[in-house]
Amino acid sequence: MAHSPESQVKDAKSSQRVNCVDVMRGLALLGMVLCHYPIFLSSGEEGDRALYFVSNHLLGDFPASWFVFLVGVSVVLSSQKREISVYDVRRYLTRGGVLFAYGLLFLFLVQGPENLWIWDILTFIAAATIVLGFCRPLPSWAIIALAAVIWLVTPQVRSLTPIAPFYGGEFLPVDWISDYFPNVLFDPASDYEPTGKAVDIFVGFLYGAQFPLFPWITFPLVGLVVGRRLVGGFMAKDTPMLLGLGTLFAVAGLGKAFWAANNPPHDVVGGYLTPLSFYPLSFSMNTLLLGIILLVFTGLWHLYDSRPLESKFLRGSLAYLRQLSRYSLTIYISHFALFFIPLRLIDYFTGNDYLYDLMSTGLALGLAIVLMALYYPVLVQWDKIKGKFSFEWFLASTVALLMGKPMQKTASNNR
Repeated sequence: MAHSPESQVKDAKSSQRVNCVDVMRGLALLGMVLCHYPIFLSSGEEGDRALYFVSNHLLGDFPASWFVFLVGVSVVLSSQKREISVYDVRRYLTRGGVLFAYGLLFLFLVQGPENLWIWDILTFIAAATIVLGFCRPLPSWAIIALAAVIWLVTPQVRSLTPIAPFYGGEFLPVDWISDYFPNVLFDPASDYEPTGKAVDIFVGFLYGAQFPLFPWITFPLVGLVVGRRLVGGFMAKDTPMLLGLGTLFAVAGLGKAFWAANNPPHDVVGGYLTPLSFYPLSFSMNTLLLGIILLVFTGLWHLYDSRPLESKFLRGSLAYLRQLSRYSLTIYISHFALFFIPLRLIDYFTGNDYLYDLMSTGLALGLAIVLMALYYPVLVQWDKIKGKFSFEWFLASTVALLMGKPMQKTASNNR
């Protein structure tokens, strides 16, 4: 992967959407919504333990990493589509800055002022967009080297400042799965609780909060390199390597987790041989997710891009997932707003807090499935007005205004 950025994209077709990108992003959105409703609206106790685990970790952990990996791929696609010079970082500074402001506004208005500094995935994507803008001139080998360094040093960096106090003081084995695989997967004792102090806010943003820069930036950095290979037409050639690396990372991540499970103490923050942990992202989980990303992305490329789509299932799933992908920001913000704002209002006026205990896990998952089914016809109708007033439209409009350029396409048509 040592080709220059320019040589890697010279033969690509800039006008054609890449199916596997839309499919992977759509699947990530689907998984996150199906995860968030059960974990925010139910307690997962008693008979709901198994379904809660599936919703929380299988439907939540993997899709989040796919979503941020695609930030790197999308930077390659969008920069080539707009013929942006690799040395032009203004667009990425502007877009990242606007999205960062929108992310903080989302946390303040939707999740509440007390959650302003939890550093959600939107603020991370914004920061990653800026970082990737500066990384675009670098050769692929240098970007991979940077990702590897961050991957390797993060446990040491996190050892500099205790971050367990922000997560309830300890990390505990995950319920249900620990009945079968003890000490393999850990969760924090409580959600991330920022203090509001400037130093803690900075530590949270850098390596301590829900989606900090370290080690999460490794995913979009790898995505930037894979994106170059994709648009350069090298995916078929690279498939054996990508599948081999994906398998190696996935097996290594699981292997480290199972080794650590039988060799306490379990240091999910500063260790290298660690159990799996999503909040904060342990070294073994980071390794596992990198492997799964490479396997899934390569598999989706072969299914949806390497040959004409003849299967009705593939064509139908592409249509649905592409529609979700094009409105990813709108779906992400609105699915939270639909339950956070009503529950906050109920809490404010009645004093009854139903967050985490409104309904059973099964009912919450069913509600999420209905919501994802309803999004499609709504978004199809939204397309008829060219996506106006969607969050993608607001983001693109603000960026265009700040850059002094008219919008050429609606936000929903952007990659």
